[in-house]
Amino acid sequence: MQTIWGDDDRFVKTYYSRYCKNPKSKNWQDWPYLAGDGAMQAEDGYFRILGRIDDVINVSGHRLGTKEIESACLTVPEVAEAAVVPVADELKGCMPEVYIALKPGHEGTPDVINRNIKANEDITGKFARSKHIYLVPDMPKSRSGKIMRRVLASISNRRYVGDVTTLANPAVVEEIRIMVQGKEKVVTTAAVPDDIGKFGQNE
Repeated sequence: MQTIWGDDDRFVKTYYSRYCKNPKSKNWQDWPYLAGDGAMQAEDGYFRILGRIDDVINVSGHRLGTKEIESACLTVPEVAEAAVVPVADELKGCMPEVYIALKPGHEGTPDVINRNIKANEDITGKFARSKHIYLVPDMPKSRSGKIMRRVLASISNRRYVGDVTTLANPAVVEEIRIMVQGKEKVVTTAAVPDDIGKFGQNE
């Protein structure tokens, strides 16, 4: 990768400037590359990959990082996995919709949902309140274990989910679709905000 065609400055600004401590340096080690993935170091010393830092939802002008909301949900002890996707909203443009898978042995109760709502409001802010929280039996995942948020976003927005036969657990997609949409299939071709159309293309 040499540059962005016709815009060398943008190339440097996008991928190298953020963590460069000496812009005048000619040493490549002073120009760390920004891959665009977010991570955190846990108390056990291991690094946890959170996902893309450009996964954002525009809610009434607030740009919310999906990983912030997911991380808030994961503070609830019963939650094993959380996935946040944008759903079209007539008033706010987009709103976050949350999918949660619980740890084995835990039941999905209204109390679990309420604690997820509270955790999100306390950590992220009340403006990040989700439109819905769905307790799902499992997340749709690739064979490498990656949560396919693209599939969940399509279900939330009643769009065609595409081919899911290559997933590790394709049957769960229909279970989640029925949970969200009901038994009758509903697919819309209505226009939705750009945030949704571009969300999770690589997921």
